[in-house]
Amino acid sequence: MNHSLLPIFALLSLSACTTVQQPKPLSAKESYAEELLALMPPVVVFSQMSDPYARSGGTPQHQELAHANFMRNVDVEALDTILRNALLSHFSEAELKALVAFCSTPEGRDCMTKVAPFAADVVPAYMREAAKACGKTAIEAGRGRLLP
Repeated sequence: MNHSLLPIFALLSLSACTTVQQPKPLSAKESYAEELLALMPPVVVFSQMSDPYARSGGTPQHQELAHANFMRNVDVEALDTILRNALLSHFSEAELKALVAFCSTPEGRDCMTKVAPFAADVVPAYMREAAKACGKTAIEAGRGRLLP
């Protein structure tokens, strides 16, 4: 290398180093959300919630293979983003701190292993009920029977 170019190369290298964006430090709320993501990894929650749908009949071995094939196509980064954003938008810093404390206990860990299967039972049933209510409301609207 030409020694006369060395100072220019050093200057360019230094300027490149100073323009690299440093990740901003996490707020306390964001830190609690990250702790929760570590305690209940989104891919595990998703796997538990999707299990009844991904295992669509057949022998237990076939069901296990079907679920494994399904899970291999899941965008794990998207799941992380979805859960992180939901935690940050629905819970305060104090609530996230309390959730971390609870989820760090044996009882909290046990509860967290049951939340996804619980939601897998409840959410679709609630959606069916919501669809029925929407249908009835549409019929009432067509008959002019909505509340004023």
